[in-house]
Amino acid sequence: MKYSRLILSFILFFILSETLALSGVVWTFYESLQNALIQEQFISDHRARDLSLALAKSAEQRLDNDGYVEIEKMFRRYVEQSKKDPEEFYFLKISLYAPDAKLLVSTDTIYTLEELRKRKPDEELAKSTFFRKGIRMKKWEWSEPENGENPIINSKRDPKIREGFLWVLDYLPLAKSNTVRLTTPLYKPGTLDVSGLVILVYERGNLGLLFENQWKLMEWMVFNYILIAFVVSLLLTGAFVAYTMFVTKNQMMEPSTAESLPIFQKKTIEAKESALEPVSDTSIEPEKIEPNTTVVVTSDLEVVTGGPVSNQTKSEPKDTSIRDAIFLG
Repeated sequence: MKYSRLILSFILFFILSETLALSGVVWTFYESLQNALIQEQFISDHRARDLSLALAKSAEQRLDNDGYVEIEKMFRRYVEQSKKDPEEFYFLKISLYAPDAKLLVSTDTIYTLEELRKRKPDEELAKSTFFRKGIRMKKWEWSEPENGENPIINSKRDPKIREGFLWVLDYLPLAKSNTVRLTTPLYKPGTLDVSGLVILVYERGNLGLLFENQWKLMEWMVFNYILIAFVVSLLLTGAFVAYTMFVTKNQMMEPSTAESLPIFQKKTIEAKESALEPVSDTSIEPEKIEPNTTVVVTSDLEVVTGGPVSNQTKSEPKDTSIRDAIFLG
């Protein structure tokens, strides 16, 4: 019984400790992912704004047929260089549009003068809130990255990680806006008239790589938390056993009082012999004890009651004649 109670208490403490440990791991994993995405968003958006402002400032002086060729080369060079970024901050596409939503330069198309003349304004883009907001921006105003009316599917460059972590995206709003676009207007020199709009499409980071690193961190946390929970369950079991032994020892040493007695207590009543024993005294001869006589014996005195008083007990004078004969003889 003692060992079964010990094993049962250990199992209960172990389950409780492991449940708390795994709950802490899951919550820490979620918080770590959120913090990683927030940090990635903050750093990537600032880098994209700085680059977009630099590209717009550089393109303001080259809005002509010869300048479009240089702008196209510059855009392509930045896209290629972003693929070597150690933090995998990728530029997917950089485009330059006229105020009427006509595409001037883009990294998706090869610029030619004849093709430029055939292009027509993109009416759908011109009506979009995203484009009109960019055209109406004030000078040196920062734009906020967004997915637009038709969000681009998030890029997860590791198919294995993507399949294993699709369910996580439902609980991470920032992961759903990993691929965004940013607008920066161009102004005519010395005026506030808009002469064009740069649209930069980029990825804030590689979600597959981010989830893979966070998963390695979670594996390390699971191993350590399980080990700590096991040690804690052992300590709790030892404390529980020591407490039960201490309580049992005190109950055995302390006498039972009215307060400590149980409500129902089983008692066994045994027949005991009488403490009174018959008294036999050889000093009193049985034949001299008359009927209806009670003998009471004490330590130094014998009292006979209930019968006629013996003549020997009376203080009568002895025969003087016998005494005188003995004296004279």
